[in-house]
Amino acid sequence: MTNRQSVSGRDIRAYLHLIAVAVLCIVIMGTASAQTSRIKRISLMTPDLDRSIAFFTEVIGFTLDFEGTLPPGGEPFLGPVFNIDASQPIRRALLSTKTEPRGLFLIEHKAMPPPNREAVNAAVTVIQVSDLYETLAAAGAFGALHSDVVTDVTPEGLTFGEALITSPGGHAVLVYEVGASNSDRYRQGVLSLTGLFLTIRVRCRCSSVGRAAHS
Repeated sequence: MTNRQSVSGRDIRAYLHLIAVAVLCIVIMGTASAQTSRIKRISLMTPDLDRSIAFFTEVIGFTLDFEGTLPPGGEPFLGPVFNIDASQPIRRALLSTKTEPRGLFLIEHKAMPPPNREAVNAAVTVIQVSDLYETLAAAGAFGALHSDVVTDVTPEGLTFGEALITSPGGHAVLVYEVGASNSDRYRQGVLSLTGLFLTIRVRCRCSSVGRAAHS
């Protein structure tokens, strides 16, 4: 009787062990299947790094984390990735938003061809901004081309506005704001700030001409 009880006890413990292993395997498989891909950052090539940094910080609202020059061969993988000569020094910069640290990587390549305004936009960078109309006003003052605001409603019933801005490097940047829909506010904001910018430029030019005339 004792031997039977002993054998039965071992069998129960072995059975419970198998159950525990099976449950663990199910949990691991479920965790693995729940893992999804994640976009780490966007990399954009530009013929003028300083101009692009100014655009993304002053207009779009990014912050500059790092800017520097790689020595020749500093990061060889950049050659095959971007089809450039990595044996030459490469200037690059990393920028962040409040929610995406180092989410934008800018690489300077002065030999880039000028952007073709008539070509199809093969890639569009979509960025949420806190104020769509202020962003478009800043884009106009910066000299960046942008489209009119288009409004729509999300499947959840939220109204949003969006517009396309062309960066100095020729990149298509779609900015949007949830809740933005007032076209009058858009026109007033863009016209007032753009007019102020043009007025400042005219005054500066007149001042320069005046100084030159009296020199």
